[in-house]
Amino acid sequence: MKLDFRETWSILLKTSPYLGVMVAIYGLMGVGAAIFLGLLLLMAKIFGGAGFLVFLIGLACLFGLLKLIQRYLFYLVKAGHVAVITELIHKGSLPPNVNQIEFGKQTVSRLFKEISALFLLDQLISGTVKSFNRKVMDIAGKIPIPGIDGIARVAGSITRLAVTYIDEAILSFSLAKNDKNVWESAKKGVILYAQNWKPILTNAVILAVVSIVGFLLFVAIMLIPFGFLSFVTTNELLKAFFLFCALMIGYGLKVAIINPFCLVATIITYNRIIIGQEPNRDWEMKMEQFSDKFRQLKAKAAETVV
Repeated sequence: MKLDFRETWSILLKTSPYLGVMVAIYGLMGVGAAIFLGLLLLMAKIFGGAGFLVFLIGLACLFGLLKLIQRYLFYLVKAGHVAVITELIHKGSLPPNVNQIEFGKQTVSRLFKEISALFLLDQLISGTVKSFNRKVMDIAGKIPIPGIDGIARVAGSITRLAVTYIDEAILSFSLAKNDKNVWESAKKGVILYAQNWKPILTNAVILAVVSIVGFLLFVAIMLIPFGFLSFVTTNELLKAFFLFCALMIGYGLKVAIINPFCLVATIITYNRIIIGQEPNRDWEMKMEQFSDKFRQLKAKAAETVV
């Protein structure tokens, strides 16, 4: 199935309130990270060798904090965004006179009474998809063709970047089912992915490459003003600061604009491909054999009483 760029952009633009929220949050994070880095660089310059150690520790803490915020704060925003995208794909529009952000929040809250359940479901889906994709890459790497193992390793690296979009497509399936047993819906969604992994994963990998290229493009654009500022200053501290600003802003733009586009495209692809299909028992048994996360997901589905 080919990517439908027109439909993807159409749905993405309809979710502009979510795009605005993400741009605002990532913008604040970028500014905060830049200020924090500036302070670290200043400390490194003042304290010399000891300051450099503090800089490395501070940098590690910064990236750890950003990762934590992205996981807990942004997944809440992203889950609501997925709910709105799902509604637009299946029904064409949201209910009249509804606040889009509130609609996404209420949809997610209705199915996930506790946010910990959402995080756990995401981990189980992600773990299962990663296990399946690793299995596929392992098989590809064993094909007796010269150089295929190297190609498989590169493909595996890009595939890992594509997993997040597939995770959210499966979450979209669960939201569309509107089943109170979200674990059962997610289990079915994972099996349907396994049944149709070639076209879904192929599109997701293409989008992962688009995401990487988008990041490099945004960084290149940001290097124009910040590169000029770096060129006109003789202060090495400011040069490093301007470079970091270009990287952070480029990454922020990529996450706020390119990632949502890839998300919508993958959800559309997934939903279109699985139309009319039912989970295959043979695929379910295969998934049980090599994925511990899938077995956990299946157990949660079985023990959930609705």
